Amino acid sequence: MSVLDVKELICGYEPGKPVLKEISFEVDDGEFVGIVGPNGSGKTTLLRTLVGLLKVQHGEILISQHKLEHLSRREIARRIAFVPQLMEPVAGFTVEDLVLLGRTPYLERFSFESEDDYDAANWAIEELKIETLKDRPTTELSGGEFQRVAIARALAQEPQVLLLDEPTSHLDIRFQINICKLLRKLRSHRSIVATFHDLNLAARFCSRLILMKNGEMIADGKPDDVITPENIWKAYRIKVSVKKNLKTQKARYVLLP
Repeated sequence: MSVLDVKELICGYEPGKPVLKEISFEVDDGEFVGIVGPNGSGKTTLLRTLVGLLKVQHGEILISQHKLEHLSRREIARRIAFVPQLMEPVAGFTVEDLVLLGRTPYLERFSFESEDDYDAANWAIEELKIETLKDRPTTELSGGEFQRVAIARALAQEPQVLLLDEPTSHLDIRFQINICKLLRKLRSHRSIVATFHDLNLAARFCSRLILMKNGEMIADGKPDDVITPENIWKAYRIKVSVKKNLKTQKARYVLLP
């Protein structure tokens, strides 16, 4: 069942200068979709448009059959959560405080968090395995710890679709693997769409990849079908040899000299 449907999407930051050019795809319930491509291919712009931060110039975005343009900001936030690439710790906030911010779309003006809100926040904290950090100031966290907190905040929104922009950027290899394993687990609760620079990481953990260049889709499908020498040449203009990981049997690429 499709939870997100993008049809002939065109958008950009200036009129007459589209960044995304007729992008069309669907995301089914429980999919983990990786958006890959070189710098400037439109990956972040796509996520910002899907969450309603950029206006659609042409085409439409449907969330569970509801047109994005017909939904209020609160209704969008109840359906889609977005973890940006450069989210910063907030001085004076504990981990629990920040995760509770994910409940904002469910609060009435001037109201306080209910027991249900605390239950949702605690569930997200447990899912991300950050119970021991609950009372820590966010400014004292490592990069990997804070990334987990940022995802927990988004998860507390109880969205149908979780969008993440470069969730493994600025993290060491251990935290990159841990975050990707976590995201793969979370897809049992909702659909996930995330941008990646690391093709090997995306191919290993995503159930599907969308390859972009210059605002256009070059390929869409299973990682083994997308990560091919021909597609990588189209997108990156580099020659590679693609082999399978002997343990996972998933595609990985090897650069040629």
